[in-house]
Amino acid sequence: MSDAPSPKATRQSRPRWLDPKLFLGILLVLASMALGARVISQSDKTAEIWAVKDDVTLAPTATLTQSQLVARKVRFTSQKDADRYVSATAQIPEGARMVREVGPGEFLPRDAWTDQADDQLLDTPIPVTAAGLPKSIHKGDRVDIYVVRANDDKFRPDRGILAASNVIVVDLPTGGGFGGGGDTSATVRVALDQMSKGFSLDQLVGDVSGGRAVIVKHVAPKR
Repeated sequence: MSDAPSPKATRQSRPRWLDPKLFLGILLVLASMALGARVISQSDKTAEIWAVKDDVTLAPTATLTQSQLVARKVRFTSQKDADRYVSATAQIPEGARMVREVGPGEFLPRDAWTDQADDQLLDTPIPVTAAGLPKSIHKGDRVDIYVVRANDDKFRPDRGILAASNVIVVDLPTGGGFGGGGDTSATVRVALDQMSKGFSLDQLVGDVSGGRAVIVKHVAPKR
């Protein structure tokens, strides 16, 4: 018989690809990738909505136009929050007006404006000379309208009658100013409850046509 030693019997080792730790590691990597992809996809879900330009204030009853707005990209936490505001893909219809104030830089809420008619609101031209209008007047400004009857000795030159209060300027001559000192007109939007006591809209129109209008601008306080 040979004196050579017999080989030891060894148990066949399990392939490494069957190692439970390897499977666990693969699952952790896949879970991390899935979570990362979800976070990235959610961060990309931004909504583009209309916001008021930084130099614009939209007062109640003011005309709303697309030129007063700028598109902003915003990430909302829920669709319900996003639905509160006007998408930048929406066109602002002609005749739209504000029903409540929205300030500079603010997002435009859906319930802050309307394009529905209001029989309590009327636009009327107010004949006025350059001397009767502030140089700083712009569309959207809030104003009071005073009337001084022309050639009426019963009125002192420095005294006028308040005909309408807190009305809004919706149109001015091209360029927004009054040049040359001549006569022209500003269009104001008047709600019937803004007429001063004892005044009606037809009386206002008659008075400013036969007299002289002075428009006084409301100056917003500094913030």
